[in-house]
Amino acid sequence: MTLIRLLKSSLQAVTIVVAFASLDNALKMDSLQAAEESAQVRIIDPYIELHTGPGRGFPIFFVAEEGEWIEILKSKTSWYKVRLKNEKLGWVNKRQLKKTLNVDNEIVVLDDPDFDEYLNRDWEIGVLSGDFEGASVISLYGGYHFTQNLSTEISVSQALGNFSEIRMATVNVINEPFPDLKPLTWVPYLEDVHASPFFGIGAGVMETLPRATLVQTIDRQDDLLFVTAGAKFYLTRRFLLRMEYRRFVVLTDRNQNEDVEEWKLGFSIFF
Repeated sequence: MTLIRLLKSSLQAVTIVVAFASLDNALKMDSLQAAEESAQVRIIDPYIELHTGPGRGFPIFFVAEEGEWIEILKSKTSWYKVRLKNEKLGWVNKRQLKKTLNVDNEIVVLDDPDFDEYLNRDWEIGVLSGDFEGASVISLYGGYHFTQNLSTEISVSQALGNFSEIRMATVNVINEPFPDLKPLTWVPYLEDVHASPFFGIGAGVMETLPRATLVQTIDRQDDLLFVTAGAKFYLTRRFLLRMEYRRFVVLTDRNQNEDVEEWKLGFSIFF
């Protein structure tokens, strides 16, 4: 089976895993909502806006003013269903609820069970694409997390250039020293974005297949060593955005090794 077929099969597997992950997450969310106890909080902002549904696309139908007490009933992603003293029901964004006090006159801290699952994830798989020294590259990777900071990954990649096709298989170790950074706290509506910078080292093998229509040359296989760095951005539920840079040293059988750079961007899921 060629690498392209392998990637296509793997992408189908990713799609199936995403579907099951979404279903599993929905079931967990229903369970959490059913078990969640209501909480009383007091508004300390000039006002908070109540929407008719859990999203900015739903219209604002009421404004609760500073000093009012509200009851938190349940959550859905970053939105919370609340009830006012006048029995009005509506949905409030998590960002506004951070500006409320509990019955002990303390700032309310809202847990995020989805993010807790992200920090304590075991497995992670994803698809990335980008540039490998001028050639278009696509990669599929899978990783296992030993701790929140340490993980190992394996990946397969294919790069298509003007004169050759390159296939790679690599294994690496990744360290994430700060898995729960919030680098955009100063940007409105992005203050809750979580980023996890990472760096690592790895090794692998690369096979170079010249195009058959060109001058007859033999296929070449070389070993690889590389360093990697990048960042993972927690999006929502079980999804991540991943940016990655790799610098390879290709250990050739000639007098001089080759240095190659790779940039990639893609999406991952975890479970």
